[in-house]
Amino acid sequence: MSRRTTRAAVGPALRYQGSSSTVTVCPARTAPSGLTDRGGRTEVRTSAGTYRSDAVVIAAGVWSRELVRGLGLDVDLVAGKGYSFSVAAEPPPSRLVHLGAAKVVLTPMGKRVRVAVTMEFERDADRFRQRRIEAIVAAARLYLRHADWGDRQEGWVGPRPMTPDGLPLIGPVPGHPRVLLATGHNMLGLMLAPATGRLVAGLLTGTADSGLSSAFAPVRSVRRYSWRVRATRGQ
Repeated sequence: MSRRTTRAAVGPALRYQGSSSTVTVCPARTAPSGLTDRGGRTEVRTSAGTYRSDAVVIAAGVWSRELVRGLGLDVDLVAGKGYSFSVAAEPPPSRLVHLGAAKVVLTPMGKRVRVAVTMEFERDADRFRQRRIEAIVAAARLYLRHADWGDRQEGWVGPRPMTPDGLPLIGPVPGHPRVLLATGHNMLGLMLAPATGRLVAGLLTGTADSGLSSAFAPVRSVRRYSWRVRATRGQ
């Protein structure tokens, strides 16, 4: 069974209608590798080249912490990984089924069924654990006996960016007012994306509501990054 992970990144420049400002969005094929902020300008290094700008918005999910470490800071984000795959089933369920005891969700998709598990917390956002898939099969097999469990396809793992207090991190990185975070949406990334975009735009233009922005300020979850501690743990 093949596997794939979802990873964020930077692309083409977009210009707001009626504005002289431009925004560069980095697509998944252009992976950021580093970030600096000095001399009144920010610089993002990517596989497609270097981008320089007056401000940077880091919206790279759990991988945002890797970019912020280039500033000597660490973001308290943990990957809440969800696994899924699909199997053929005839007939498939007529509606979404939540198997509470098995902690598995079954979603009909045509003649196949998407089988997904809830949550796995791990520091390594990219690691794919085959045993997690096997555990899902063992838990769900009794409830979907007519499925072809040997023909598993579309194996996938995706890390949700989880924060300790359940609130997203939206706003300037402490000590770096030109570098904004927009991550840590836990399990509500798609739902909160429009509101996050509005708040980020307000922060960049100076029109954001101060009460709202302070509630999500990253200062509560950002600390100095200790390279010495990191090296010791890796030994």
